[in-house]
Amino acid sequence: MKYIDAHCHLSNPENFSDVFMRANANGIVGCVLNSVSESDWQSISKLTHDNANIRGAIGIHPWHTETVSKSWQDNLIYLLNTNPNLMIGEIGLDKTRDNFASQEKVFISALEIAIKFNRVINLHCVHAWERVLEILKSYRHELPTIVAHGFDGTQNAIDFDADIYFSYSPNIANPKYKRMAGSVLRVPKNKILIESDSSDLSRVILTARGVSAIRSDVSPDDILQNAKRIFFNG
Repeated sequence: MKYIDAHCHLSNPENFSDVFMRANANGIVGCVLNSVSESDWQSISKLTHDNANIRGAIGIHPWHTETVSKSWQDNLIYLLNTNPNLMIGEIGLDKTRDNFASQEKVFISALEIAIKFNRVINLHCVHAWERVLEILKSYRHELPTIVAHGFDGTQNAIDFDADIYFSYSPNIANPKYKRMAGSVLRVPKNKILIESDSSDLSRVILTARGVSAIRSDVSPDDILQNAKRIFFNG
């Protein structure tokens, strides 16, 4: 079995190459490494530059939108210009936090930059699909490919007219997440991705098993081919 982890994170930039090599020995042949704040960008950009099997996504996580620098947009644009393999992420909206106004402002700015550079968007959305889809609808004919990370199963997102991939986390194997599990049956098989959402990339194998237990017509190779399209910017 071979896997691409569609959404993982740094624990320590200095040892991530070693982490990836250990994961590779378990069949994890690629990963998309997501930032949460500007402090991650340089490390992720370098890892992406140095290893063809690591793709980076740089952006501002909605939890950290109130700590952005005044030059964050210029810094983001500079790194995208210098590294064609960088995606945008993770960005989005999260209604479990009370900084929603700053979230929207940063999300829209990052979205417009993603459109300008035609880079895949790694999207974080928690209890905010109605507003996210409303914003995306304003850019309907310009949107690049979107990865809905840690997808929670919202039907409106599945039905939305855009090139959206749905990435499932290890929670898919948890009986508590019934709506998420049910959505695997409704998502097109060519739009399913798997992720660890962790610095422990081996957790993506748990996700793969969880998806396979629900969706017998979707093989690990099907998911691998889906991830390759994302890996190479659609």
